[in-house]
Amino acid sequence: MSNAVRWRSLRTHIAIGVLAMLLGVLAIGSSAQAAPPPAVDPHITDGSAQHNLGVATARWHIHGGPDYHYSVERLCFCTPGYRGPSQIVVRGGQPLGAAPAFSDVATVPRLFAIVQQAIDDEVASLTVRYDLRGVPVSIDIDRNRQIIDEEMSYRVRGFALDRPYAHARGDVYVSLRWRGPGGDADRQLRCRDGLLTSAWPDPDVCLRILSTPELSDPIGFETRDRRVTPDTTLFRALAYIEGRYVAFSWTGQGSSTRLARLRAWETALGPAAIATVRNP
Repeated sequence: MSNAVRWRSLRTHIAIGVLAMLLGVLAIGSSAQAAPPPAVDPHITDGSAQHNLGVATARWHIHGGPDYHYSVERLCFCTPGYRGPSQIVVRGGQPLGAAPAFSDVATVPRLFAIVQQAIDDEVASLTVRYDLRGVPVSIDIDRNRQIIDEEMSYRVRGFALDRPYAHARGDVYVSLRWRGPGGDADRQLRCRDGLLTSAWPDPDVCLRILSTPELSDPIGFETRDRRVTPDTTLFRALAYIEGRYVAFSWTGQGSSTRLARLRAWETALGPAAIATVRNP
């Protein structure tokens, strides 16, 4: 084979290789252009998701408040500490002691912000359920249907507004009345977030009340025996302990069951403190 023939053959092979490479580049380019854009939730594209969020926000401004509490949990492929659930307590619109991992869900407006961000990001799927106050109690977000295990859901449970005399965890309001030979007295005792906020001679009274669960339990069964105490002829406690209403009275006599409850109240309030506040 002559050199001229060899050279023509080499040029032919080179031309074929270059053509194949160009065809491959064109094929890749055409396939990239043909790839469909990521799907967007139709409720985002038609504006209904934004409308529903606006309605919920307006409801919250009307029916919400600065003091409330709830439990929040994430449903995701993540560590247990990030999933929760975590108890959220809000005072004056600001969260109290929320764990850093839950700071983004520690108020209702921050929950709204999660929904708004999903709308702005045009996620593939967004499902939100609001309660009558506008609180988003259920949020489900799937950012891209082609990616697995990246879905994120939020569940809000036990939401309650904390109004005066019906507070959340760590809050106590007690109206006390004594009538008897030891002196008559009417006193009020308040604890806010576990700390005493009213006049009481024993600062540990809040801890004792909050750590005595039987004070909040109704007396469902009373023994038939009869107990009599010379003092007090009347003791009454009307209370809200962490949102639970409590009513108890002792009239100087009653069953041993009721007497045991009286002793529980005396222990929680502090005998020395009772003697101080009962002085007429």
